[in-house]
Order: sequence, then structure tokens, then C-alpha cells
Amino acid sequence: MNIVQRLSDSSRLGRKSLWPFIAFALFGILFFAYQAAVENDLASRQKTSFGIIGQCEERGRGHDNYCDYTFSVGDAQYTAVSKAERGVGFGQTVAVYYDSQNPRFSALEDFSEQSRHNLRFVYILGLVLVAVVAFVLWDRAP
Repeated sequence: MNIVQRLSDSSRLGRKSLWPFIAFALFGILFFAYQAAVENDLASRQKTSFGIIGQCEERGRGHDNYCDYTFSVGDAQYTAVSKAERGVGFGQTVAVYYDSQNPRFSALEDFSEQSRHNLRFVYILGLVLVAVVAFVLWDRAP
């Protein structure tokens, strides 16, 4: 029996096909790999400026700290929202990382660090995908 048939065999032992999981994992890998590539490209052009924190609030399940901030590049002033470290609050001066070609793209975290976070997801999803497929092939072996 070939590998594709083993992965999609839903009649044997009443198991479901793994194609939806495989498609979802591959989509996740492509999405996070693309995000990492974009952020890596931004990191190659990034510059820094100082910004002033406006309002901060906790968002999401992890209670991440998101802050509004204002920073200047030349004579232009920009306002944005980004995830910030805990303890950052109103009126503080922070380092702002921005794209030198388009300062509207900015963050309170280095773009190369953001790229590494996304690459971790790619590696984790890839390992889970390989482990699940290997387990299914091993379990369904004659």
C-alpha cells in the first residue's frame, strides 16, 4: 500500500483521513514562513527612533500589553500600536523600530526578533506534521 493511500485510508479501523490536518499544517507553515520572510526583509532596512507611549491596554488570552506610541522621522510624526513589554506605560520613552523606506511600518520590537518568533512556529508545525505523518504510517503499516 502506498503512502498516500495509507494517509487517506478512512475505512481501515474506522479512522478519518489526515488530509484536512495536513492541509491546515501546510497552510500554517506557509503563512508563518511568509511572515518571517517579510519581517526579515524589514529587519534589513530597519532604523530606530525614540517614541513616547500614549495609552496601553492588555489584550488577548495571554494578556499581552499593547501600546499606542508616537515617534518622529525627520519632520514627519507617526502614530502606531504595537505589542510592548510588560511595565511599559503612559509617557515613557521607548525605542521604536521602523522601515526606513516606509516609516508607517513600525514596532516596539526589533523586526529580526519578530521574524525569529514566526520561524519558531514554522519549525514547530513542521515537526508536528512530520511526527503525525510518521506515526500514522508506522501505525498503519502491515
